[in-house]
Amino acid sequence: MTTTAIARSREAAAFLDARRHTAPDAVSACVGWTAHEVTAHLAAAAAEVTRHLEPYLAGEPVPPTRTFEEREPPYRAMDDATLCRRLEIEEERMRSVLAQVLDQEPDAVIPWTGRHMAVAKFLPHLRNEFALHRWDVVGDDDAGDELLAQPELTEHAVAVLGAILVRRGRERDPAPDQDLHVRLRAGAAPDVRLVVEAGRARLELARDRADEPYVELDPAARTLLIWGRRPDRRGRFRSHVDQPTLGRLLALLSGY
Repeated sequence: MTTTAIARSREAAAFLDARRHTAPDAVSACVGWTAHEVTAHLAAAAAEVTRHLEPYLAGEPVPPTRTFEEREPPYRAMDDATLCRRLEIEEERMRSVLAQVLDQEPDAVIPWTGRHMAVAKFLPHLRNEFALHRWDVVGDDDAGDELLAQPELTEHAVAVLGAILVRRGRERDPAPDQDLHVRLRAGAAPDVRLVVEAGRARLELARDRADEPYVELDPAARTLLIWGRRPDRRGRFRSHVDQPTLGRLLALLSGY
């Protein structure tokens, strides 16, 4: 049986191109990481997906997911040219194994980071990662805006990571015992709601236009915000809430 190939995503290609023009020691917007370390993170992530999918494909037990601290040091230790080439190799290998699994079992689900993940969801997840981390090393530009504005990336992040993206922010919440409902609005696209209820926080999509407090962003800026980033250019993010609510929203959306 011939496996249907999965092409390299535009997001991965754009990240690789950006790294060709970015010094490895350039400090990125991913706090505490240089461009080299961001690249190591992505290479290790692609390799970790493969490490899970290969045994699944062979009918063997899927290993526990390793932490960043466990899987990234060997990649960080590489010289930058070797690392960038290694990222290309690991990303290509991951796509190959993904294609094999999805050809055999389109609805496959595997253990991942202490939960379960549909194998098909790794594709939009890695597209998010490449688009976001490209912004980390490049900042605001037209190419990044186009990638980050894609609605399927926002929808994947909210649907799959809706509670995880605010987990760390809960530790910084200045009013953790108060409920909160704020909408992140981006034109005609569905709103993203930031919800705190009964001590739990999450992001969710809302296709209605209910009259709730809201902030307004362009689609790319909204993607950055839900991942804990802040767009470089002023005017892309406008508040229609009071200062305490805005401060709380930014605390909750501080990355994970």
